[in-house]
Amino acid sequence: MPKTQTKRFAQATPRAPRGARPAVRGIPFEIVTGRQARLYVPHRSRHVPASAWTDFNRPVPQDWKVLAQAKGYRIHRRIRDRLHVALECYSCGSLTAHKAFTLRTAQPRCGGCAETAMIAQARAAGLIFLRRDTVDHQYAIYRAGCGHVLRRQFEIVARVAAGLTDLRCERCLIAREGDEARRQGWERLRRDPDGNPNYRMYRHSCGQIQRVARVNMAWGQCKCQRCGGAWNARPSFIYLLRIEVPNRDLHLLKLGFSKHPIKRFRHQLGLPRGARVDLVRTLPIATGHDACALETAAHAQLRQRVPEAVLAPDRYAGVVNTKSEVYGPAAYAEILRLMDAIEAAHPMAHAPLPPAMPVRTHPPVRTA
Repeated sequence: MPKTQTKRFAQATPRAPRGARPAVRGIPFEIVTGRQARLYVPHRSRHVPASAWTDFNRPVPQDWKVLAQAKGYRIHRRIRDRLHVALECYSCGSLTAHKAFTLRTAQPRCGGCAETAMIAQARAAGLIFLRRDTVDHQYAIYRAGCGHVLRRQFEIVARVAAGLTDLRCERCLIAREGDEARRQGWERLRRDPDGNPNYRMYRHSCGQIQRVARVNMAWGQCKCQRCGGAWNARPSFIYLLRIEVPNRDLHLLKLGFSKHPIKRFRHQLGLPRGARVDLVRTLPIATGHDACALETAAHAQLRQRVPEAVLAPDRYAGVVNTKSEVYGPAAYAEILRLMDAIEAAHPMAHAPLPPAMPVRTHPPVRTA
């Protein structure tokens, strides 16, 4: 009988822990070799130190040469180890490092041609290509026509070059917004803390800090809520109306803000004569600007919390001349909760304010 051979497995020796992989971002995209020749290294290999890209003194197989020539390259030399070659592009003459496996199985990309395309694309977009970004390979550093340095995605630059979008410089935009604000007597402070790209924070000459839409500031359509004297600087009210129209079996709730809530529903909402209106509650607010902001936020929360109570305009067409902000009875409790929160959180709600509606007084009649 043939002897059965038993395999002996040597006890695996524990490997030394691998050192941390050097950051890909630490090495520039182009590396200057000892021969003073520019060598382009693919992104996945940029973690390799520049000192490793040296000649590997071994002959180049003939089939590699044939493959390289068929794909538009000449093998300049073998580099780093037995697996890598430096390919010289027939189009631009640049040297690019690639694995021999890539040469055999795919079409290698020329780093010099890629950089030339980036430069041309940047020029078409009105930019000057400076270098690739060292943080993200999808970004590059450019110099704009204004002289400022920008960091942009290649995709964005390609769209600008194709005329599909525009490019703006953040520093120039801030300076332009500052000039617009100064012309109106304001000072630009910062971007909107809520993250709305259409708003900025400004300081008026009186010291008032206010959130204003940038387009309104540019056109001068803004008033200081402290000293402007406009409606948004005067005291106002947030109100809740209960409206009933018996002949149409309608029961509505209207949440809004106005300096004169009674005048609002008597003369401005267009209610029919047979409508029964109950002014359920009013909250005094220091300025119309604050009242508008608080009322807008309340409507957003109502649409989120009780969407079934939001009425479509066709439900109350011919009764209330507004297009939104009208609710069914199911929203009553939630509206009161929101008004409680506004009253508790807004400190000016408890401050003594002048009456919302002026009271007409008659001078005393003097008798002889």
